[in-house]
Amino acid sequence: MITIIQQVIAGLITTGILGVLYMRMIKREKSGQIGIPQALFPIILGIVSEIVSSRLVIFVMISLGQEGSAKFNELPIVARQFLSPFLFAAFPEEFFKLIMVIITLCVFRKKVKNVYEYILIGAAVGIGFSIAEDYSYASELASVFIRLPMLPGHMAMDMLMGEFLGIAMYNKKNNAGPVAIFNIFALVVPVIIHTLYDAGSTGNFMVFEGAANGNNVMVTIGSVYALVVIVGFIVFSFRMIIRFKKNGDKFDNMMINKVEQYDC
Repeated sequence: MITIIQQVIAGLITTGILGVLYMRMIKREKSGQIGIPQALFPIILGIVSEIVSSRLVIFVMISLGQEGSAKFNELPIVARQFLSPFLFAAFPEEFFKLIMVIITLCVFRKKVKNVYEYILIGAAVGIGFSIAEDYSYASELASVFIRLPMLPGHMAMDMLMGEFLGIAMYNKKNNAGPVAIFNIFALVVPVIIHTLYDAGSTGNFMVFEGAANGNNVMVTIGSVYALVVIVGFIVFSFRMIIRFKKNGDKFDNMMINKVEQYDC
């Protein structure tokens, strides 16, 4: 019962903080604010993306079995430091969030006006994912407050995802520049950022195994890396929000023709 209460509190905190940021973003759009369905739908899909990706990861880990786990543990620690968060967190999570962004763009293909709204959709999917993730992981209430500085992380990464997708579509519709590279960046860049962060936090084998084996050098290297990436991730998250605010007019003016944008 206590765990459920903590999970509800975590979900409410995440919803409240990120919800306020999201509403402020919506209100800044000058070419006509999005409607409630377009605002809420990607949040719901973001929640779905967390549920689907987490279940998939569990399935893959179970499928590996003891033999697969043993082979994985034989890899050099540096390889596991980055391979584990890539395979079991960064790639599946960002991949499914990308799918949810695209689904939203398909559903509202006649209403998405500009790059600004692409970024809003990315932000909304990231918010939904964060709500589900914080609800799932809130086994201890203290961890909720410890995670507060990292709270906008998924939102920030997916704002970047939305920006790349929006620029790609803007370039395509207006013959203004490259398309494929921005579509690729939409997945690759968030995956890289996500992998680097998880490798320094939840997947920091250098710290965990170094401490278990009494290897102080490994623990020190892993701790320094953790400090760098965690502080860097917090700075990145808030920098993205500030950058979006400063460049809002630019993205708002990058209009996309009201024709079908994706073959759904």
